[in-house]
Amino acid sequence: MRKFNREIKDLNEITELIDGCDTLRVGFNDEGCPYIVPLSFGYEVIDGAFVFYVHGAKAGRRHELAAKSELVCVEADVCKGFVTLPSGDQTADYRSFIGKGTIESITGDEAVHALTALCRHCGFDTMHCTQAVVNATCVEKITVKEFTAKQRFK
Repeated sequence: MRKFNREIKDLNEITELIDGCDTLRVGFNDEGCPYIVPLSFGYEVIDGAFVFYVHGAKAGRRHELAAKSELVCVEADVCKGFVTLPSGDQTADYRSFIGKGTIESITGDEAVHALTALCRHCGFDTMHCTQAVVNATCVEKITVKEFTAKQRFK
């Protein structure tokens, strides 16, 4: 990070940032070229690490890439708009999160928990996922222990 004065260090502030995001971008290594997938997500914080939950089809390119390497990068951001500074320059009023982690498929009760967290994050507080839904979906957990967050304005 170039401008450390914009770094968000407080875990509660980072959690608030992520609460305001509706898309998690997951980056995979595709033979030296990034392959990025935008996904709906749920998450929780466990022992200072962000644990993201995503889901999708049971087959496809991202699954092939995850099978080659469990290492991923994630990004989420919120742009509140664009502003003109007193100097006349323009800039974005943003908050962003970037992290490195690992991805793994999960099943059973852990997958039900993950999908419930995902539904909650997406605004469905009373929705619960059944085993039938889990069986029709590939559910994955991304554990992110190394991360940074920053914002343009406080």
